[in-house]
Amino acid sequence: MRKRLAVVTVGCKANFADSAAIVRAAVLEGFEVVPHASFADVVVINSCTVTHRADRDSRSLARRSRRENPGATIVLSGCYARVAPDARSRVPEVDYWLGSGNGEDGSGQTLSEILNRVRGGSAEPGTSLSEHAADLLLGHRRTFLKIQDGCDSACAYCVVPLARGKSRSLPEAKILEAAAASEADGARELVLTGIHIGRYGSDRGEPDALSSLVRRLLGRLSEARIRLSSIEPKEMNERLLDLLEEHRRVCPHLHVPLQSGCDRTLSRMRRPYRAREYRETVSAAAERIPGIQIGADVMAGFPGETREDFLETVRFLRDAPVHYLHVFPYSSRPGTESAGWKDDVPPAVKKERVGTLLSLDREKRERFAAAQAGRILEVLAERELPGGGRMSGRSENYLEVAFPAGGERLGKLCRVRVGACRNGVLDGEVTG
Repeated sequence: MRKRLAVVTVGCKANFADSAAIVRAAVLEGFEVVPHASFADVVVINSCTVTHRADRDSRSLARRSRRENPGATIVLSGCYARVAPDARSRVPEVDYWLGSGNGEDGSGQTLSEILNRVRGGSAEPGTSLSEHAADLLLGHRRTFLKIQDGCDSACAYCVVPLARGKSRSLPEAKILEAAAASEADGARELVLTGIHIGRYGSDRGEPDALSSLVRRLLGRLSEARIRLSSIEPKEMNERLLDLLEEHRRVCPHLHVPLQSGCDRTLSRMRRPYRAREYRETVSAAAERIPGIQIGADVMAGFPGETREDFLETVRFLRDAPVHYLHVFPYSSRPGTESAGWKDDVPPAVKKERVGTLLSLDREKRERFAAAQAGRILEVLAERELPGGGRMSGRSENYLEVAFPAGGERLGKLCRVRVGACRNGVLDGEVTG
């Protein structure tokens, strides 16, 4: 009987790709991959450390996994494990703390070696999976294709460079091979992920390698569409805009981190642009690419942010062609520059500012969704909705759309004419 493994992911799309790599390693070791709520012999918590809450969620999931699977081997991997080895004693439920590839005893064990030990020769090694097949086992219809890891920036608040290291690009040939294998297995959307994908190729002395990679992917793939994950404003150049404008299979959707619309705050954050440059970047995309949806990360309550600084951000966002916001309060991270600053914003003020930004986010989402009424969108059918008869998925411009179910539609791209928006989901009918 095969051993069973479950993976739970905390954090970003790069972590989704890392979790798929864990699944591939487990299947290769002969494990059966099961949902997190199921009984498992091994549970891997792929952790995040971008905020205090992410740390807390990672620890909580490890404790919950121990309660639900008292006899299981619990492994904590990912960014929290890497940057907080001293926290090991706070989570005794964890058997292996894979911060830098080391097991709890510091013997340098890899995940593969741990899995091999748990398997104990009870099953023959399994087979290799494509990225798409691994994502399906994690419940994802979209395939998260990692092209890069690490970050060379030094933003004052960000712990990610400490957790992920310097920027490193995967070989183009490996990415093309993974993309082709995923499409052959049924992938119809590939999300290019990483920590700083706009810097793809920079470590090899190739400053504009991302647009070249996307063009080669378009030539290699015949059906799957390509979506860019988060990309920094100074790296959203003319060549990438040309791709979005010219190629239907490059999704008209960008997530461009802002953090603040106030130049004084951006300067203190060590962000390499000013509000005017950001506006020019997203305005150029909005003007050139019909139907594009643009999202932004926004931080509330960065140290020293005054009420006027915050209101400047709100005014900026009201006027900018940004259609949704990922909002989060500033969280001091050990090892970062801002962690030692004494002018942190009181928690109650942060909470109030987050609430203001979330209200603005709702307004912007509703306005953009309402503007889509009557359009035909191409939707990836990702899941069947409770109650039967309906399914939902994401459109090319990243809107959630519900439409009549059809078993043969799951995992396929469907042309859907959309109408009204209800509770953040567009209602539509399949056409063509």
